[in-house]
Amino acid sequence: MATLAGRMAWERIIQAISTGINPQASDFKLWAESQQGWHLTQTPNGPLKYIDKNRVARLTLKQGTPRAPGSNHPHVELRNPKGSRIDLQGKPVNRKSIANHTPIDWDI
Repeated sequence: MATLAGRMAWERIIQAISTGINPQASDFKLWAESQQGWHLTQTPNGPLKYIDKNRVARLTLKQGTPRAPGSNHPHVELRNPKGSRIDLQGKPVNRKSIANHTPIDWDI
């Protein structure tokens, strides 16, 4: 169960999206840290990933890279418990979908 701080972070994320503003990476980080069984992992030059108890990367925060078309800006990628890519509403998306690359403001 998410903590109060985690629920408030998620509310800020949804409010930002609904008003056309990029949500903050720090809010996604706070929300992910409030999820039971998730833990942070990161390779030396890799993105921040929150892995669940089944080793599924549920949330990935990326600063963006010009090497990958469509991924050149800071963004978040989400997955459901089965490992399928999802958007913020939990709907399935494909790897190259814009909804799989939700823009964020990198503030961490």
